[in-house]
Amino acid sequence: MTFRTLELALSAQRNVAPLVARVQRHDRKLAAQLRDATNSFVLNLGEGSGSDPGNRRSRYFTASGSAREVVAGLRAGVGWGYLSAQAVAPALAQLDQLLGALWKLTH
Repeated sequence: MTFRTLELALSAQRNVAPLVARVQRHDRKLAAQLRDATNSFVLNLGEGSGSDPGNRRSRYFTASGSAREVVAGLRAGVGWGYLSAQAVAPALAQLDQLLGALWKLTH
């Protein structure tokens, strides 16, 4: 059975990856944080899907926080001039969808 929210997270990861590579050219620390936060939302969704209900909810909350961190990091990349607003728009839209799905899983 496919866990659609995890599939959405993996798709978001694929959209974020080239943006992280562009940030990496200018700011290794921001790129590393974006990479870590992206890994976190994917891995916490995977872990949560196989956890007991209490831990599941906690993992999904952590995934949500990490997805929000990626949103903030991409916006910071725009602010620093590493990325254009147009370049990050599709990833931000997909992350917004992911955050909506995570909200439904946690509330």
